[in-house]
Amino acid sequence: MSAAAPGRTWRQRLARWGGEVRRNPTIMAISAEGFLTRLGFGMVGFALPLFALHLGMSLAEVGGLYALHGVTVLAVKPLMGWAADRFGSKRTLVLAVAMRCTVGLLFVFASLPWHLYAIRVLQGVMTAARDPSASALIAVHGNRKSMASAFAWYYTARDVGHSLGAAAAGLLIAATGSYQAVFVLAFVSSCVALVSVVRYVREAPAKAHADAASAAPVRPMPSFREAYVPLLPYFGFGLLVAVTAEMMRGIFPIVAVHYGHLTVAQAGIAASASSIAILGAGPAFAWLSDNIHRSVGLTARSVANAGSSLLYIFAPGFAGFVAGRMLDDAGKAAFRPSWGATLAELADAHPERRARVMAFLDLAWNLGEIAGPLLAGVLMTAAGVPVMLALRAGLSVVAEGWAIALYRGKARG
Repeated sequence: MSAAAPGRTWRQRLARWGGEVRRNPTIMAISAEGFLTRLGFGMVGFALPLFALHLGMSLAEVGGLYALHGVTVLAVKPLMGWAADRFGSKRTLVLAVAMRCTVGLLFVFASLPWHLYAIRVLQGVMTAARDPSASALIAVHGNRKSMASAFAWYYTARDVGHSLGAAAAGLLIAATGSYQAVFVLAFVSSCVALVSVVRYVREAPAKAHADAASAAPVRPMPSFREAYVPLLPYFGFGLLVAVTAEMMRGIFPIVAVHYGHLTVAQAGIAASASSIAILGAGPAFAWLSDNIHRSVGLTARSVANAGSSLLYIFAPGFAGFVAGRMLDDAGKAAFRPSWGATLAELADAHPERRARVMAFLDLAWNLGEIAGPLLAGVLMTAAGVPVMLALRAGLSVVAEGWAIALYRGKARG
């Protein structure tokens, strides 16, 4: 083989990839939106608990702030799933990203605790609209043989954006002492993401429209029991994983600064270092999920939750928090593509209510967003950080066993 042959092969692969993007730009556009909005709201997520403490709120109130977002999502998401099925997933996604721009702008002017509570409610409505519409669009546009990889593009872009946003926020706050500068940048990045969605996202591939035109009559709508009761074991598993994962949601900067004795800048660097693990773990575990077994990526989340908790307990310094955060976010990157692909496969049985089925299953994560921060805040206040982290590790072991039982004997994705 000539020396130029490998170069030609890579150029051919790049050309094929570019052609696929041009034919079906939706997944790349949604991934770009995920990166840009998570870049901005990764900054907000890092700054918000510190900003709340700056305004005089307690640790328990900070936990309640995050729980309020979860309660709002839980209440509104079923309606938004119905709206995505009824009016179109693209329209719902555009509405959600436009609301995110508004939320970023409102944070700039927040100066009292009740302002943060009100904005978190609005942010919860936005999240409820965004998640089912984005997931349904990926499920429709993605290749059935590599569905986890399609979700990996999306979640990897989101997670990398979130990690980089946390680093930028930590450095910016340390350099300027201004939280408003963080919120302004979040607003700008969300506005750029809105342009990407409006311009490049399509409701369905052209082939899907042609197939729909010649399709057989739609079968009768299944009852609620027929559609949703078989999904409850998956819902329970997702809930348990979410509780353990979300116990660190919003409180990582507090634990790093007050328990690990890191500076704000060091905490931001520790959060951003995980982007290295995310870049490798997401695509790698998505490939394993598509080609080996769907449970590979799902069980990785519980292993990472347990391992990171132990690192935070027994290595409470800069190196330990960097390693723990990298392990934590690598587990997240491994889990979310496989979970998204699982949701897409389960929703395929009910295409007439695809967004609603995916919204129902994803409510497990939203319940975890409520229970996780509240549980962590109560445990930290009553028993301290080590006890909270030890319980998180124990629950992760239980989730690992649930995943093994749920997917035992099932073929690869």
